[in-house]
Amino acid sequence: MTSHTIVYLDQNYLSNMAKARLGFPINKVDTEFWQSLFDGLKAAVSADKIACPESQFQRKEARLDRRIEQAVGRIIDELSWGLEFNPWQVILRLQIEDAAFRFLGKTPPRIQTWSVAFKSDPQAPVESSMEDIFGTKGRIAVSFSPPDEIIEDDRQSKLEFMDEAQEILNRYSNNRPNWSELLLQNKKGVVDGFMGKLAQESIAQQLQRDSPLDKLSALDRYNELVDLLNRLREIGINIDNFEVMNFMESKELLNIPFVDINGSIWAAIAEYCGQGRKRRKGDFYDAPILATALPYCDVIATDGFMKEIVVKRFHFDEKYKCKIFSASKTDRQAFQKLIKELT
Repeated sequence: MTSHTIVYLDQNYLSNMAKARLGFPINKVDTEFWQSLFDGLKAAVSADKIACPESQFQRKEARLDRRIEQAVGRIIDELSWGLEFNPWQVILRLQIEDAAFRFLGKTPPRIQTWSVAFKSDPQAPVESSMEDIFGTKGRIAVSFSPPDEIIEDDRQSKLEFMDEAQEILNRYSNNRPNWSELLLQNKKGVVDGFMGKLAQESIAQQLQRDSPLDKLSALDRYNELVDLLNRLREIGINIDNFEVMNFMESKELLNIPFVDINGSIWAAIAEYCGQGRKRRKGDFYDAPILATALPYCDVIATDGFMKEIVVKRFHFDEKYKCKIFSASKTDRQAFQKLIKELT
């Protein structure tokens, strides 16, 4: 049985390695560093020392920069060898089901721990992944660029996500609660946006749009919501009375990893923005990314602002037993050193 250290790379690391591979005009020292880091990661993967899972966010983010899109895709292929996180919606749903059992004082069904987060076992030998996915050792799939309309849909989805986040910030800035209330409301907001009134309103709004793709997406979301509510009924939550409301505000649900991390990061961003910090494009996208990866990874490479929040503010590195590195020169050198030591 292998014992992989699970390493998640955010877009900053992937983009810089891609730019170094493509010969983008960055200084020679940085180019050599990122090329060397990729070589070290690839060697560690091949030696069955680390696993680098792909998330649903990485290729979508890469598609927004067509210059490096294919290079990023190639790097993901060469490091992940088909290992993928489940979509965050699947992870959150499974965590919600687990919370429902505990809310009712029941024992959740026993499942493979890794199956909540991953589509396949992250501890499987990389050689078997090569054989299972590509049919031969050493050959890898080629990442193809999707049509322009898919790229534009990705861009619009991100802009809409950011606009929704800004509306929440505006609400808090006009009537700023104390920190405890801000944190609680953001956690409740994550739950409400997934399975409550906010989710229902969002689906209804999406159904009113002209785009057939929007309508199909809304119908998919509606069916998934109905399926979740039916599953909660099977577990024993009465969704037709106040019991479901009590569950949605329970400590069992509000403290599941995805809600804990996502809601906390949103609360911290709201507080920082209330103090005058301007939001950045990636801030709100980073919340579901980290909520997906942090509970299930041993090492995460992210940006400096997110490291400040998850490490200095919340000590999530200790809570979830995960080492966090930013892209600062000191941190990325420490990250590279760790990878070499693991190999």
